[in-house]
Amino acid sequence: MAKSARRAPDGAADVITELFAARLHEAWRKQLLKANPEQRGQPRMRMRGGTMVDINQPWSRLHPNAKADNRQAAEDAYAAVAKFPNDREAAADYVHKCWIKRNRRDKSLAKELFKPYGQLSEVEKDKDRAHVDLMRKAVASVRKSAKVVTPRKAKAPTFKVVRVDAKSWARLETAARRLSRQTGAAVSPEALLAAGIDAIVAVSGAIVSEAKPKKR
Repeated sequence: MAKSARRAPDGAADVITELFAARLHEAWRKQLLKANPEQRGQPRMRMRGGTMVDINQPWSRLHPNAKADNRQAAEDAYAAVAKFPNDREAAADYVHKCWIKRNRRDKSLAKELFKPYGQLSEVEKDKDRAHVDLMRKAVASVRKSAKVVTPRKAKAPTFKVVRVDAKSWARLETAARRLSRQTGAAVSPEALLAAGIDAIVAVSGAIVSEAKPKKR
């Protein structure tokens, strides 16, 4: 949905938004088809990056310009949650304002969608709320993965070497420090990397399931 011109606020946002852009898109598409079942299988053309593309597609078949738009939407959701961590409606309002800024030149969109958040229908508000809720879960999952519990009689762990280039590791260290400050829990680069891998597997599984044809 929303998009703004600025970059993500910090390294943690870069990691989280990249991992969950696909999940945000699938949540939006699920809400769209729930409210408008007649649009299942029908193209929904929107201008993305100067090109008209069909956004009513699963992530695996989505146009690269639309994927980039979803990554920006994820960054806006992250910014909203960081700005209003305990106020769901204020965060959703922020997401909606970003969406207006991104789409104000798109003449194909209905004028009522550009109303202030407080004047939107509940269906439209739920689209913004979905971004906020999913991003909160994304941040919470990273925080949960960062908590390492070691049993007293645990077996010695088996280690395998994973090579990470210096630039990527520096970004992980920056993200870990900033996420630690934001969440109040100690987050290590290793834990953030592990959480990222878990999230990629989860999202990839959802995308594969969506792409598989249903049995008749």
